[in-house]
Amino acid sequence: MSLPITDRAAQRALLERFVAARPFALGWDAEAGLLLDVAAQKVLALDWARVAWLEERTDADNQRPYLALALGDGSSLALAEQGLAFSPVTTSSGPLPGLPKAVCLRDLQAAEGRLTHLLLDHPDDPPERGHLETFLFCLAVVDGARAVGFDIGPEERRLERILAELEARKRG
Repeated sequence: MSLPITDRAAQRALLERFVAARPFALGWDAEAGLLLDVAAQKVLALDWARVAWLEERTDADNQRPYLALALGDGSSLALAEQGLAFSPVTTSSGPLPGLPKAVCLRDLQAAEGRLTHLLLDHPDDPPERGHLETFLFCLAVVDGARAVGFDIGPEERRLERILAELEARKRG
């Protein structure tokens, strides 16, 4: 673990090196100031004026390096082999048991996939508690993505459709 870097030129150099070493997970357009989460095909505008500090760290669980990026508003973002990771936000979902401290858009894709499987492949099955918990997890991920600056309009619309279908099946 290194010390937090507050110098803009050093921050940019570290970010560029880190992203360049992970082209299957991350992309960086320095001219436009855009970070790309490759798996999700989503971009995040990075306004350097919002960046408080950047620090290279090692994940305690898997010993892999990641970059911790603290924003001036108190939120944070991690650049990792999984893509762009952030804290889930439970304002809309309420507390969720077992919710990880950091999530990424791949987590959202996987959870949505499980819900879509229920809805498309088991059209006559009513939703169970686990489906609701998965939906709430998706909501916490989407709210976390919004909090760090992602445009999550398409994800919100998909979740609205999923919720409408879950509610219709619950009533049915």
